[in-house]
Amino acid sequence: MNTAKFGYGCKVRVVENIRNDGSFPGCKKGALLVRRGATGYVRQSGVHLQNQIIYQVQFLNRGLTIGCKETELMDAELVWQPNQFEYGDKAALTLSLSQEGEIVANKGSVVSVLAVRRDARSMPSYRIQYGELDVEVPERALTRVEEAAYVG
Repeated sequence: MNTAKFGYGCKVRVVENIRNDGSFPGCKKGALLVRRGATGYVRQSGVHLQNQIIYQVQFLNRGLTIGCKETELMDAELVWQPNQFEYGDKAALTLSLSQEGEIVANKGSVVSVLAVRRDARSMPSYRIQYGELDVEVPERALTRVEEAAYVG
């Protein structure tokens, strides 16, 4: 049997955006409930499908109590590095990208953010798309489009 990592009253931080999977009443399926980085308090925990620990987390500032998987949470006392970009954002490259010695995207090229990747111990990285190119880059490889000096 799995043991809960967080006990009653523990302050936790959400490491992924939490969206309605259809089980949260009063809002559309897929609607954003809590943004990554938000903190809340564990009210209780239980086991789902015999192997997944689910926590009932109360987000006081939002007035919500939401079920969260253990993989979606970290101890709120650990260092948190917020991410600069989210899915759907446009960003500009701070460096050129090459593949097999050939430049495939120039510094300043505008890219689309497809996903945010992170764990509790590392800086965020991003899966990006530029034309046919679909790669993962560290956060330092991107900047806000407004801040970029690019020819568009």
